[in-house]
Amino acid sequence: MSEPAPDIVEEDQLLAAAAKMEFAAMRHIHGQLIESTDPAVISTLSHAYARHSRCMRQNLACLQRQKGERARAQRAADQHEVWMARRRPSEDDLHGLAVEARTCEVQDAVDRVISAAAQGDRRRHTEWAHRFDREADDWSERPDWLEDDLDVVVSRACAALELPGALAARWRELPEPDFTPEPAPATPEEVAAANAVARDLMARYRAAPGADLAPARRFPPGADTS
Repeated sequence: MSEPAPDIVEEDQLLAAAAKMEFAAMRHIHGQLIESTDPAVISTLSHAYARHSRCMRQNLACLQRQKGERARAQRAADQHEVWMARRRPSEDDLHGLAVEARTCEVQDAVDRVISAAAQGDRRRHTEWAHRFDREADDWSERPDWLEDDLDVVVSRACAALELPGALAARWRELPEPDFTPEPAPATPEEVAAANAVARDLMARYRAAPGADLAPARRFPPGADTS
């Protein structure tokens, strides 16, 4: 039995077509570069080649990111479907899912406001994003996180982050951010907690019948461990 044909997404076709056009332009410019001996013309063509090359790479990167996001979303949906089929969720489960869904909605909205307010300043963007991540854990435990309208929650979150209220009011009109900050580094408390869990697991493993775990070898600095 043959596999079903993959879905064709219009956005993918547009990005792929754009990348092909940029590549065609690069080939045309490259041909002119080879034939030219005028330094000024060569300089102009080189800049044009680099510009089209960058556009092509950006289109391809967007295409891959788009496909990856859809794949992750589909995997998450499949996992959730399996989970729902295996058990009947309790009230706590339903509440947790609702909180998670609302948190994703608020984060998407606040990310748009942060991107617009940062105006390309990645340091400011990162600081705001990390602050939201820290505060959202506490905010999501409050009843009004779910009870209030989404726009009200977004406005309140943006005000707490000291983001412009005018941008927060029209977050639905703002474009999606084109920059995603790296996660905030772990705090000493988080590192200590993770180490404690690792030590506990190691102790349980060593105490298990038949466990044979040799101690880690220590090498002096600069030693060849190959």
